[in-house]
Amino acid sequence: MIVFSVDSSAVAGSAALIRDGEVVYECYAKEGLTHSETLLVRCDEVFQKTGFSPRDVDCYAVTCGPGSFTGLRIGLNLVKGMAFPGDTPCVAVSTFEALAHPAMGFGKDILCVLDARQKRVYCSAYHVETGTLVEALEGQILPIRELDGALKKAGIQDPLIVGDVADIVAGAVENGVLCEEKLRDVHAAEVGVIAYRKYLDGCSVRPDELVPVYLQLSQAERERLERTK
Repeated sequence: MIVFSVDSSAVAGSAALIRDGEVVYECYAKEGLTHSETLLVRCDEVFQKTGFSPRDVDCYAVTCGPGSFTGLRIGLNLVKGMAFPGDTPCVAVSTFEALAHPAMGFGKDILCVLDARQKRVYCSAYHVETGTLVEALEGQILPIRELDGALKKAGIQDPLIVGDVADIVAGAVENGVLCEEKLRDVHAAEVGVIAYRKYLDGCSVRPDELVPVYLQLSQAERERLERTK
């Protein structure tokens, strides 16, 4: 079974091909360029390097959020465009789950944090129980100053911190452990491995059913609501 996965939820972007749950190839880059310029190029590289084509793909996977509004839309729309011609099944993967997945083997609680701007973070936290992620702190937006209290209330202790603002948050979380840098970003390879298992569990959707998870209104929407008050 072939899964093709994409991530463009933050600054880094990647695409990967997974066969029967194993990563065949991933193209990952953190170039500071927009995903609209680079993501399709990465997808092309994956197909060229592996010798597969979109006709061979059994399932497409993509991070659905939270994250950059524009980045999420680019990734979702790209996957929809590739999946629509054959009505290929798709799997949406939480950005938090994709971040936490490679950190499961360290034997610690995991804190996922993404930049939500204005000294706030998108955050979620997990216990690892018998090789499974168990969400202890539901995905939400919090001011960084309130994060430590929320973690203690959720029973999260001495967490391993992953995500694009992990280094900023580390000083605000009691006994937080900063994860090594290569594990702080989302990778499409992890998205694809997670999606493979979800597909086997019957969690796929049609391409037109893929939707983003923002956790907050866009700046344009917030400004519009302010004007209508």
